[in-house]
Amino acid sequence: MAWTEDDFLGDSLPASYTPRPYHASKLVVRGHEFAWGHRTYLMGIINVTPDSFSGDGLGADPAAAASLAKRMEAEGADWLDIGGESSRPGAEELDPAEEARRVVPCIEAVRAVTDLPISVDTYHASVAKAALAAGADAVNDIWGLRKDPEMARLIADSGAVVIAMHNQRGWTMANPYDAIGEIRRGFEATLEICDAHGIDRSRIILDPGFGFGWTPEQNLQIIRSLIQLLNIRCPLLLGTSRKSTIGHVLGDVPVDERLMGTAASVALSIASGADMVRVHDVAEMRQVALVADAVVARGHLGLVVRPVTIALGSNLGDRLGNLRAAVAGLEEAMSPITAKSSVWETAPVPGDQPPFFNAVVTMETWRSPQSLLKVLKQIEHDLGRRPERRWGPRPIDLDILFYGDERVETDALQIPHPRILEREFVLGPLAEVMEGKLPNLEVTAVEALEKVDISGVRRVAAL
Repeated sequence: MAWTEDDFLGDSLPASYTPRPYHASKLVVRGHEFAWGHRTYLMGIINVTPDSFSGDGLGADPAAAASLAKRMEAEGADWLDIGGESSRPGAEELDPAEEARRVVPCIEAVRAVTDLPISVDTYHASVAKAALAAGADAVNDIWGLRKDPEMARLIADSGAVVIAMHNQRGWTMANPYDAIGEIRRGFEATLEICDAHGIDRSRIILDPGFGFGWTPEQNLQIIRSLIQLLNIRCPLLLGTSRKSTIGHVLGDVPVDERLMGTAASVALSIASGADMVRVHDVAEMRQVALVADAVVARGHLGLVVRPVTIALGSNLGDRLGNLRAAVAGLEEAMSPITAKSSVWETAPVPGDQPPFFNAVVTMETWRSPQSLLKVLKQIEHDLGRRPERRWGPRPIDLDILFYGDERVETDALQIPHPRILEREFVLGPLAEVMEGKLPNLEVTAVEALEKVDISGVRRVAAL
């Protein structure tokens, strides 16, 4: 007997357990792809401060920074974060000129030995500008662009990635019992700044700010409730490594005795939805992330996510409303749409019924083809489709056109849909959302469309 994930998971797996390609757009930096939701990424911390809380400060020593960077890369780091000012509670603000003097030579030295993405941990625009010129790719701003009014413009003009943290220090708290609600308010303020400056959401990473103005109990709530922030649809970075809350839980142990506590916090952060974790101990936390990813169905032991293409049609009732309701149903049941065509009106077959509205959408799913078909049938039923004559009028019709590059041949399902290349009402929408050759058909939608009669097809609306 062949087993599938449906035999173990059923049809009611919560969306929170799905590998989350919908959570945020993929990010590519220096050729490194960050496919959010597929695995957890590791950010290695390089402190070039003389007074780091964690005892790992290197000072302004470029050679030491480069050596640590090479070691972290060998241990599995995906990203490096270089900072020159201590952010521990009570630390005095560093003069930007001194901060730049520390970080710029170290960034240059690290860039010379690795092509990993580098972020500069600063909230000063002048330091960020110098760091980007020295080889950094991103700015990690612990004030979420709300400290230096020039920072957002610099990010927008440079095209850099921004890691924007919610900093509770100095933030007026509306509800001390709702840390996640406070973070959400902070994120909304930051995203408003990003939108106002034209900073694309695909280049924004958000950090809830574990340890920045919170009590130990609130910090633990952040980990416990992180999943509530997933619908913001930006990747989430969490930095718990060696922080005082870990020491507090363990009985006020010193920094050098917090490795296992950090490991527990990292694993639980991943279970709650963290996309990246900021750590000092890369080798150890890589093992933690691999196991945690496997448990929550991400990474190489996780569920396989495949792109799917779905055709929609309606010729009864509010045709456009039916199509849009079906799209909403797909997103609620699985994940957001990754691309959608225009709505096309086409003549019906047979001709004794109203014209159809047709469209095509693409999305990603962990479901098997059979499980996906069940979802489509349920949406059809919810929107009023009932058993009727074959090829008859219907409020909604949903078909799986493609399922990755796989072929499916069963009594109930054939993929690719066997009559795609004959159907102008499918090829027209397909040409809008799929470039290149159609899976298993060795022809593009545009090429196939040129071979059919399109006289009865016209675009009528946006989906």
